This record gives sequence, structure tokens and C-alpha cells, in this order.
Amino acid sequence: MIRIKILSITKYSYFLLFFIFIIILASNVIASSTRLAFVANLDGNWDLFTINEDGTDLKRLTKTPFDEKQPSWFRDRTKIVYATSDGKLHMIRAQNGEEIPLEIESTTVPRLSPSLSPDDNKLAFIQFVPKKKDDTDLILFDFKTKKTQTLIHQYSGQFWPSWSPDGRYIVYINSHCSGDCGRLIQELWITDSRGGWARQLLMTNSFCQQPSWSPNGKKIAFSSDKNGNFDIWILDLDSWDLRQVTNFNGLDISPAWSPDGNRLAFISIRSGGMEIWLKNLDTGEIKRIRPFGNKLIECKDVAWW
Repeated sequence: MIRIKILSITKYSYFLLFFIFIIILASNVIASSTRLAFVANLDGNWDLFTINEDGTDLKRLTKTPFDEKQPSWFRDRTKIVYATSDGKLHMIRAQNGEEIPLEIESTTVPRLSPSLSPDDNKLAFIQFVPKKKDDTDLILFDFKTKKTQTLIHQYSGQFWPSWSPDGRYIVYINSHCSGDCGRLIQELWITDSRGGWARQLLMTNSFCQQPSWSPNGKKIAFSSDKNGNFDIWILDLDSWDLRQVTNFNGLDISPAWSPDGNRLAFISIRSGGMEIWLKNLDTGEIKRIRPFGNKLIECKDVAWW
């Protein structure tokens, strides 16, 4: 009886160790499978590409006469929504570049800055107001009902919406002043995703752009020239601490959170051209992603999922 019990325990231990090994292996596979979407000017136009976070498995998804921009991932990583320089929104399969009809009512005014809700049921985007120069509205499109609604009517331009992870709020940029102030001032604002109210989050007296909500909902990363150059900043929504996370005498823009929230991808010219860089927020380590090897191909509008 004693031998049987020891043998049973041993078998159980081996099974447990094997099970733990499988879980660890699966976790590593999942972690390494996160992908970056971005646009690059490879041969005269800005086209859409994806790549693994380690710089492998580059896929080209578009080759059109227009410039692609501002990609947004579906959460299952099978599709991407993006804008083009002709003012239209598009949806595409991330695996093979097949375009999928986006069943949204047509318009003659430009649309840009698409941002998918966390449940993939709604699309927030910016639409120019007809016959009003430099005035835009924040619009929601419902994939189920195929209907659009204006979320808020706000003076001046709204840009770059980004959803909170719980889908309750949207952070965006509002243009406050331009020629009358001697410079363009843009600040972070927030609204309920059902509409009804909006309020300003910060008063930086600077050009803020491209806010990105962290996966845990506690922080917002964005780019700003608050200290003279465009750098990446993080606003902590618990403490309201505003922290500068890059400090480069040049241009750091377009922050995108990693799915685990520990790193930021962004666009920087620190190598001589616009390229993708990753920063580990725990260690401070920074590294460059080179999708095209030693070729200096400019990239922008990075999205991570």
C-alpha cells in the first residue's frame, strides 16, 4: 500500500509539472504573438503593414494610390480598420489584406482617426462638419445597427479618439486655439461613450496629440510639445501625476500600449528618420524595431495588439 501511494504521488507530480510547463509555453506563445500595425512609405505612398513585436513576420496589407493611416485593431487580431487620404474609412483582414465592406453610410466630408470599442461593436471616428473650416465632430458607428450618431457637438476640431478598456469613456484631443494665440494649442478631453457631456482633462498650454488609454484603464499616454520638443507623456488617472517618459531633442509621437501595459511603442526620429521604437516602462530600456532590415524606411501611426 505504501509503494502504491508513493507511485501515485510521483505520477501526479509528473503530470502537474507537465501541465505547468504547457501553461508557461502557451503563455510565451501568446505573449510573442502580439503584433504591431503601422504605415510605412516603402515606395512612394504610405501603406499598411503588420509585424510581430520582435520584428519578425512582416506582412504588407495594402498597395493603393492613397495614403493609409491611423490603423485600429479588432481585439481578436483578425481585422483592422484604418483611414485613407481620400477621407474614407476601410476594414481589412489582417492575415491576407482582403478588404471587407464597412457598411457605413457614405458622406462627402472626410473621416479619419478610427478607434474600435473594446467589445468591437462600435467604431469612434472623426468627421469634418460640412461647410465649416477646421471643425470636426466625434461620431460613433454601431456595427450591429449600421447606424451613426454624433457623440458630442463641440466647437473647433476634435481628433484621435481612444476608448477606455471598459468602454465607458473616450479620451480625445480638442483644438483650443490657432492663429489668434500665435500657435496651435490642443488639449486632452474626455466624454462619456453614450454622449451628453465632455470635460477637459489637462491644461498644458501645448500641442497634445494621439492619446492612448492603457489596458488597465489607469493611465493615458500621449505626445506633447509641453517642454519644447514632442515627447511621450503619461497621465496617471489615480494620482493625476503627469510624467514625461521620453526626453529626446527631436520628435517622439504616436504612443501605443503593449497589451500587458508594461511597454509603449512610439514613433521617433532619433535614428535619423521616423521609425518604431519600444520602451519598457519598468526598466527604461528602449529599442528600435526595424521591419525593413537595414533600410531606413519611414514609419508612423503605430497600433499594438
